[in-house]
Formats: sequence, C-alpha cells, structure tokens
Amino acid sequence: MPQALKRLEIRIPPDHPVFRYPPRLRGQVAREWLDLGMRLAGIEERLARLEERGAAPPDPRDSSQNGNGIDPEKFRETLAGVFDF
Repeated sequence: MPQALKRLEIRIPPDHPVFRYPPRLRGQVAREWLDLGMRLAGIEERLARLEERGAAPPDPRDSSQNGNGIDPEKFRETLAGVFDF
C-alpha cells in the first residue's frame, strides 16, 4: 500500500518564480525544485569531501583561486535561463 503524503506549508514572497505557474501546477513544480535542491546539496557535500582530499579542483567562488574554473555569475545566469527565473 502506498504511503500517505504529508503536507508542508511554506511561506515565500509573492514574487517568487513558482507563482509564474498555474495554481494546479505549483505544488508539483515546488516539489521538483525541492528535490533538485536536495540532490544539489548532496553533490556539494560530495564535492567538498573530494576537495578536502585534494581529488577535486577548488571551489571557483574561492577568492584565493587564480581565476580558473567556472564563473559563478555566468553559471547563475545560465541556470536562470534554463529554469526561466
């Protein structure tokens, strides 16, 4: 038997991008974004462990870096274009 779903109430500003979706789709979109955020958090944790071992390049947001790597501003802009924020 499938497990019953639980309800989660969150408060977000009225100009949040989720409100660009029709009311009947907002819950689904919010769940997808929440799941994506959890997956990204897991990736960041694994990457941090690799960086600690010296098995991954340093975080490009680190100001002590020599300028190589991903530009965080361009990356954010790219994501914004993909997710239409």
